[in-house]
Amino acid sequence: MTKIYQKTLPAGKNAGFTLIELLVVVLIIGILAAVALPQYQVAVAKSRFSALIPTTKALADAADVSFLANGSFDGDITKLDVDIPAGCSLGGTLSVATCANGVIFDVFDGGTQNVTGINKQVKLGYVIWLENSAHPGARRCLALSTNKVANQVCKSMGGTQITGETYNYFTGVAGGTPTVYALK
Repeated sequence: MTKIYQKTLPAGKNAGFTLIELLVVVLIIGILAAVALPQYQVAVAKSRFSALIPTTKALADAADVSFLANGSFDGDITKLDVDIPAGCSLGGTLSVATCANGVIFDVFDGGTQNVTGINKQVKLGYVIWLENSAHPGARRCLALSTNKVANQVCKSMGGTQITGETYNYFTGVAGGTPTVYALK
C-alpha cells in the first residue's frame, strides 16, 4: 500500500498547540468579549427603544388631531384614528394598550397630555408631549435610574438629562425612578 500524504516532523516534536498558546488565545477571546458585550447590550436596548418611537408618534399625532377636531381629548385610544399594534390589547382603561412583548403605550389626558411608550424589558420609555400641553411637542427619553445600559441609550439618542419632570407611571411599570432626558 502506498502512502499518499505523510507529514514529516523533526524528531521528538508533537503536532499540536502548547498549553500556553491555548491560554493566550482564550485570554484574547475573553478580552474581546468583555469589550464587545456591553456595546452589544446597548445596541439591543437601543433597537428595542427605537421600536417604541413610531407607534408613540402615531398615537401622539392622532391625539393632537382629535384635540383639534373636537376641542378636547379624553385619553380614549379607541376614539383615535389609529390602530393599536398587533399583539397589543386595551386593559381596564381605554387609555392603556399592553403588548405581549412587555411594551405599554399610555395616552394621558387631563393635566399631563402626553403619550408614553415603555419597554419593560430594557427599562426605557419614550414620551411625546401633545401640542396643547405644557411642553408642546417635547420628546423625552426615560431610563431607569439604576440601569446603566438604559441611561447609555438615552445619551446615545442625543438626550440631555433634565430635572423637574416626574413620571410616576414609569415608576409603577418599570420598577423604579426614571432619569429624564430631553431629546432634540
